[in-house]
Amino acid sequence: MKKSFAISFILLLLLCACDRSLVYEKHLDNDRITWNRFDVKTFQVDISDISSGYDFYVAFRHVTAFPLDFIDIQFNLYTPSGETRMLEKRIELKDPEGNWLGDGMGDLWDISSLVREDFRFTQAGTCTVEISSNMSYADLPGLMQVGLIVRKAR
Repeated sequence: MKKSFAISFILLLLLCACDRSLVYEKHLDNDRITWNRFDVKTFQVDISDISSGYDFYVAFRHVTAFPLDFIDIQFNLYTPSGETRMLEKRIELKDPEGNWLGDGMGDLWDISSLVREDFRFTQAGTCTVEISSNMSYADLPGLMQVGLIVRKAR
């Protein structure tokens, strides 16, 4: 009896811990822990439910020694119906007091930032997202990963 209760409790915890709004999450590594401005990160997201809106987040993993307080990006969204949406966005990495934003562990920092909110698709299929650096620097040293997270809007 106690064993079945424990198993049921663990299964309930696992079901509650699942994030049903998460549609897609992928992080791409940068060679030599440096993001080159001509290295466009491309993601393929399957969109099956067009009755919901979608929130798009850009995620970064960087080291504490990253030399900048922000990163300017170009965010291009290509919909299954053939539309193209382009957006330039500044992702703040530090608060006004100079403290790193996001989650830190040791020398690594993870941050995600909402770039498109409640985007509605008119057709199901595969959407392509391209993320590139819009900084004047050719290389951004200390940037380990660039990622995309897509969630169903609430």
